[in-house]
Amino acid sequence: MKALLKENEKIVLYLYNYFFKSTLKNDIVSDIKQIFIKLIKYYNYKLGGVYNVLVYENLKYGTILEIEKKDELLFNPDLIDIKVKIYKDTNFYFKTKDYFVLEEYKNIYYDNNNYYINILDIDNLNKVLEFGEIIYSLAPNFLEEKIFIK
Repeated sequence: MKALLKENEKIVLYLYNYFFKSTLKNDIVSDIKQIFIKLIKYYNYKLGGVYNVLVYENLKYGTILEIEKKDELLFNPDLIDIKVKIYKDTNFYFKTKDYFVLEEYKNIYYDNNNYYINILDIDNLNKVLEFGEIIYSLAPNFLEEKIFIK
């Protein structure tokens, strides 16, 4: 588990495999509670209030959690209330500034000095991960808005 971002009360966790063992929402919520405990205990995050947790899952990449604080709890600010939304089979894309990382692949798109490819089109994701970032979108036509170059 890797905590990469904490801005404006928002945390994004990239979990590099299918993190949740169960597909039942109650089990996933229980696992997310354990993640909150680890963030508090091991990463020294000060958490309390109402949080929205968005779960994005992709069979090839794994799971991305977006944790965003929505409100404070008035009477007991140390308590945590979470609301979970789960998105299965989300579209994940690889974004890089270096074309040569993707030159062996097809279906490459270009926009604003960045190259994009659906991670399903990459045969060895570990080989390219250090040269860019994973982005995720609920829109199935995300790449159609970009300029197709190859």
